[in-house]
Amino acid sequence: RGAAEIGTDYVFSRKPSPAFLAPDAFHPDQVRTDLLATRTVCETYNCPLEYILKDVSTVHYEPQRLFEWARIAMEVVEG
Repeated sequence: RGAAEIGTDYVFSRKPSPAFLAPDAFHPDQVRTDLLATRTVCETYNCPLEYILKDVSTVHYEPQRLFEWARIAMEVVEG
């Protein structure tokens, strides 16, 4: 609904859940699915989109999860 209302007038600022980074096992496919869902909706309404990952409290002692998240996000936005 938000992307439909915003249209091209504003940027849809999405803050994905940092919970994808915290479990015992990191699941990149879940990150991709989550990010793609928002991109698809925004594309439907020609709405500009930005992702802001914030409020990360843990990466389960694996900081490489952040790099992997960023790589996936770039792949999603580049289509």
